[in-house]
Amino acid sequence: MKQTEDQRTIELPLEAAPKKRGRPKKADALSDAERARRYRARQKMLPKDEWNYEQVTATARAEIARLLADAGGRPAGEAELMAQWAYGMFLLWDRVTAQCQRAADRRELQALVSA
Repeated sequence: MKQTEDQRTIELPLEAAPKKRGRPKKADALSDAERARRYRARQKMLPKDEWNYEQVTATARAEIARLLADAGGRPAGEAELMAQWAYGMFLLWDRVTAQCQRAADRRELQALVSA
């Protein structure tokens, strides 16, 4: 507090609130439970184990067979589209397994697609 006739002294606040440390809180901040729930959901989406060549080949073979079997009872335009999807599945398998594929597997899958 200053005297009333003092014109040089600046008035200072009596109670200064201490400044908080760190980053300021966001309005839409997540609670600990929400953050943990999101973390567990992300962990569930991660693959449990690594894929190997046999699993990839078996999955590709099954998907090609499913696509070609579904194409049988459909109109000509849809059947052609399903055959193209099956060929796309073969191309994906071919690209993914390019370094380690076996010639017999490639011939078998190519014969499935071209039939």
